[in-house]
Amino acid sequence: MVKKFVGLVAAVALLAAAVTGCAKREAPPPAEQEIKLGCILSTSGALAAMGSKMTDAVRLAVDEINAAGGINGKKIKLFVEDDATDAATCLQGVKKLVEVNNVRLIIGGMTSGAAKTVGPYVSERKVLLVSPSATSPELTGQPWRDFVFRTCPSDAFQGKIMAQVAVESGLKKVVILAMDNPYGVGLANVAKDSLAGKAEVLAVIKYDPAKLDYRTELTQIKSLKPDGVLHVGYNDDGRVVYQQALDLGLDKIKWIGCDGLYGSGMFQTEACARFMAAAVVGTRPAAPEGGKYEEFRAAYKAKYGAEPEVFCDTVYDAAKLIAAAVERAGTDDPVKVREALLEMGKNYQGASGTISFDEQGDRVSGIYELWKVVKEGPEYKFVRVKLIPVE
Repeated sequence: MVKKFVGLVAAVALLAAAVTGCAKREAPPPAEQEIKLGCILSTSGALAAMGSKMTDAVRLAVDEINAAGGINGKKIKLFVEDDATDAATCLQGVKKLVEVNNVRLIIGGMTSGAAKTVGPYVSERKVLLVSPSATSPELTGQPWRDFVFRTCPSDAFQGKIMAQVAVESGLKKVVILAMDNPYGVGLANVAKDSLAGKAEVLAVIKYDPAKLDYRTELTQIKSLKPDGVLHVGYNDDGRVVYQQALDLGLDKIKWIGCDGLYGSGMFQTEACARFMAAAVVGTRPAAPEGGKYEEFRAAYKAKYGAEPEVFCDTVYDAAKLIAAAVERAGTDDPVKVREALLEMGKNYQGASGTISFDEQGDRVSGIYELWKVVKEGPEYKFVRVKLIPVE
């Protein structure tokens, strides 16, 4: 009898402890007390190295907002999807965010092709999409742009900068080598138009970025004997292009790259890194020195132990701008958030510099960096040559 009584007391004590323990745990907030934010970038595929760092920048922004009390007393709940650097996969991920998770505010459209594919879907459903990295000029003026914003500047700027660098480098005869997708074609077209009357464009050669063998295209370039090449690509295809270009002796002419060819993913092979150090300079959107960018950079480095890379600042700004617009609107209704975002986007001071939107959500100005690759000891790294503002 005594043993049974002792056992009963012990059981009651354990139950009480369990109840007390449960009471101490912080219950998750009800759904109506959360702000749902979706993020769909490339954490796999050709832009995985870039997209993974960008996703970290979104998490940093959300953590900072929640640590400061959230938005009007509500915490952000972040839903993350991977678009695998593929437009169709991006659309499926956006549909999951909207139709399964009931998310109506989304950061994404990693690539211009992805933004072009999901744009009509989000516009029809009045879901707000803010892309930090879809730069193609082809996106401007599309009928579905009412709910699609960009915190990155359009390649209508970058194409002109690439052409300017070519002319300032003394190039007289050039070939444009570009991946055959909205990003590559859009940037190549602007660069070609900007070179009119300044340098002869011998050919515009388009390639399939999934093919990963470009000896045919590179042999054609070699036969044309240009002074230089303007190249639009991503990390995965870019590494192969430069390895094979090195084999063909094309490191003796000047190459001008772009933002898609920037990032630590380019240094995964020694041959690619060596080619870039010998022959390549490039352009990318960049933040002004000091100020908000340095605050962001320090926070990112403290959290992840690494430097932020291209578009980490614009995606961080996308998260902060959406949060500020929700706060101003007093709701997460995308229609009202869109209106607030247009109001917020007038000389907004972000990590990526001053952001001002036009009436359809395009960023109206930007700053570009001219970069090169150097070898320091056993390591290769990107270094800034200069900043080039554009409006």
